Amino acid sequence: MNALGKWSIASLLMHLLTAVWCVLALVLVISVGLMAASPFIDLSGAELGIPVSFRIDASHPVAAPSLGIEAAQLRDARGTLIVSPRDGTDVVGPMLVVVGMLAFGLWVVGELRAVFRTLSDGRPFAAANAARIRRVAWAVMLCEPVRALVFYSAGSMAAAHFTSPGLRFEASPDFEVLAIVNGLILLVVAEVFRAGTRLDEEQSLTV
Repeated sequence: MNALGKWSIASLLMHLLTAVWCVLALVLVISVGLMAASPFIDLSGAELGIPVSFRIDASHPVAAPSLGIEAAQLRDARGTLIVSPRDGTDVVGPMLVVVGMLAFGLWVVGELRAVFRTLSDGRPFAAANAARIRRVAWAVMLCEPVRALVFYSAGSMAAAHFTSPGLRFEASPDFEVLAIVNGLILLVVAEVFRAGTRLDEEQSLTV
């Protein structure tokens, strides 16, 4: 693939990221507005989803007679508990989480868009690119424990307050190791960009 083709792909990705950034920004503004107005809005009939983990107890046995399995256990089952908020203040906490996630996504997309802008301009080793990718890498890795804590808090709340015959709600952090791996990969990419930037600067000095 020639250089023109590469930069055309980079330009396409940059425009795609720009569109995603605009959508996220719009959704963020709407979410902030809804969060601010929620205490004053009648939310009767609205639905609020809570991520939960649960286990089915022995009153609901699991078996596979055709395979000769008489007793099996269903563990680490996950789902979404749908509840109706009592009033607008019940949704402020969840909306804060949503707003935080949207703001984080907006920032990440903005950083990546800046990287692809330099690629489309034919400057892959711009000095700021390594720093941008490194910031995204650390943000991805630090965001995962926060996300796991939010899921654990939701599970703990469900386990403490909700009951269902045959089900036992459990608190699970739902920690994704893959997110940490992805962050480490991005750190490696950042180092590649940093080395490329250094070589590019040395080459420009020797010309």
